[in-house]
Amino acid sequence: MSRQHEVGTDRPSSLTVTIAAPADLAEAETVMRDVLRADLGGYRPQWHRDIDDLEAAYLRPPGCVLLVARDAAGVVGTAAVRPCVLASPPNPEWLAREYNRPDVCQLVRVWVAAGARRGGVGRALVGRAVAWSVGPGGYRRVYLHTDAGVPGAENFWRSLPTREVHDCRPDPFNTVHFEVDVEALLRAPGC
Repeated sequence: MSRQHEVGTDRPSSLTVTIAAPADLAEAETVMRDVLRADLGGYRPQWHRDIDDLEAAYLRPPGCVLLVARDAAGVVGTAAVRPCVLASPPNPEWLAREYNRPDVCQLVRVWVAAGARRGGVGRALVGRAVAWSVGPGGYRRVYLHTDAGVPGAENFWRSLPTREVHDCRPDPFNTVHFEVDVEALLRAPGC
């Protein structure tokens, strides 16, 4: 499989989604920290420690990958895949039992720079991440959760072929858990 994937024709032709290389990590980290600061209330070591060493978190371990979306300005978005390991608490025990399995991965760090939003970058990242997950990643199922308090986040995930598996609200982080309908997503336009 090519490391570069041209995305749909409804996006600027300069947008590409690639598997991150060490040379991409500084720009990817900048996008991630900007999104954390602007949209998610800032860095929290218990949840965001992976950002401190992206290479160790996503480039070296088997079953992990970091993708970057790049346009003429540079990296404008990220998405990562890792084995699903949900802690309980804060997650319900039944949710951890259902998704903490070798054939399930978690889609994380699907973050797009503010100036690049609403142009298909997120969809392109998710499509490539899911394709990697069920291809080279060797997974069968893709889980994710989102902070529904972030403007647009819940609507974005509901616009894709996903199934809500649990709504934790009113927990402190407005958490909604989803499973991706992998086959439908891989057929969806723009993914």
